[in-house]
Amino acid sequence: MQIAVHALKLCKRDPHWFGRWIGQWCGALALSSVWTIAAVMVSTVGPPQLAYAADGVAQVMTLAALIDELKQTNPQLEQAHQAYVAAQFQVPQARSLPAPELTLTEQGNTGGSFDFKPENGFFAYPTFTQPFLWPGKRGLAADVASAQAEIVGRQYDTLLIQLTAQLKLSVFQLLTLQEQLRFMGEDQQRLAQIKSLAQVRYANNAAAFVEFLNAQVAASSLDNDRLALERQIQTTKEQINTLVGRPARTDLQVQDPEGHPQLPAQSLDALLDLARRTNPALSASQYQVEAADKGLALAQKAFRPDFSLSAGTYTDPWLNHLFSSTRMYSVGVTMTLPTWGFAKEHAGVGQARAALAQAKAGQDAERQQLELGVANAYHELQTALQQMQFAKDRLLPQAQMAYRLALSAYSSNGSTAFSDLLVAQGGLRSTELASLQAQNAALQAYVSLVAAIGREPE
Repeated sequence: MQIAVHALKLCKRDPHWFGRWIGQWCGALALSSVWTIAAVMVSTVGPPQLAYAADGVAQVMTLAALIDELKQTNPQLEQAHQAYVAAQFQVPQARSLPAPELTLTEQGNTGGSFDFKPENGFFAYPTFTQPFLWPGKRGLAADVASAQAEIVGRQYDTLLIQLTAQLKLSVFQLLTLQEQLRFMGEDQQRLAQIKSLAQVRYANNAAAFVEFLNAQVAASSLDNDRLALERQIQTTKEQINTLVGRPARTDLQVQDPEGHPQLPAQSLDALLDLARRTNPALSASQYQVEAADKGLALAQKAFRPDFSLSAGTYTDPWLNHLFSSTRMYSVGVTMTLPTWGFAKEHAGVGQARAALAQAKAGQDAERQQLELGVANAYHELQTALQQMQFAKDRLLPQAQMAYRLALSAYSSNGSTAFSDLLVAQGGLRSTELASLQAQNAALQAYVSLVAAIGREPE
């Protein structure tokens, strides 16, 4: 009652008070509804589901786990596998007999009504025919289809090796970039220390302010490089996710594999012999020669005729008038002869011989390229390992010592120029990057060697 009296008094003072109060109340109600709907939508949709562990942290993946995931989910591999399965189904089709034929003929002999009734002179002539190829043709055709299917299968193996190598290279590149980011953080700490020393020396009138500014510029330049490096790391993660069939923006953490690259225990000649036996591309060229050889044999059998066996039954209308229900039977053989002058057959043999020569030349070329690829990868691995060891044993300790001496001399009595200190700091950073790049080059050379061989060396 008091609220109503108060509202009445307000209406007497301001006749438009009630309208403004209703408008404000409706606006507040609408705004409250909007926030409620938005909250419901957020709770319903939720964040995207990523590969996270139970504690909400991105799951750390090993290289072996990523390779297994690649084999199961990569669409290119699935496409190549289904192509191999489809090619294998060609073999039983080539080995099968040609399809039989059943012919049914109706003939009217009296000129009466067309009602298909024997008493009105209509008779059926069924005939069954089974074609046969010359002995050996179906077997050779099946051998050709089998060899061609194995070519498709070796193409699948080659694609698997290539994608696995690409995945390994991307993972090693990611780990190298992350290690480079860690070294960049250490370099930022060194620049911060140099900047602090320059600031203290400037405060003590022992150095010019330009030294502090140069240190600030070097630190800012390093921050800019860090942004580019972080973007490169994100791009590499997206490439890895795409390879294994994940959404590109999925968070990814990769565990650093144990061990370091090293030369295989086998000699180069032993590795070449292993590659000749295990490389799927060379195996595919061998199957190509086998298919062409079987195709030549099949083309040579084109000079042999094919034949068909037929059996049928019929009724002679005149005998049927004399003797009721007279059925007669027939058995026949049909031969399919080669073309006149054997021009088509000779051309087919010539084409098959050319295809066989082409396949043999392709096999020799594939073998040469294989041996060249294995030898190049082996020598690149040798060189990369030597460079990695040299950077680790010689370059990096010297650069670290030069930086420590320059920093100590600059911070104590200023006998070292500020520019020399920055040169030492830049030299240490370049040496650290060179050491990382040498290790990454050794890993890449080892992956290339494994891909060229077709399997891990012993």
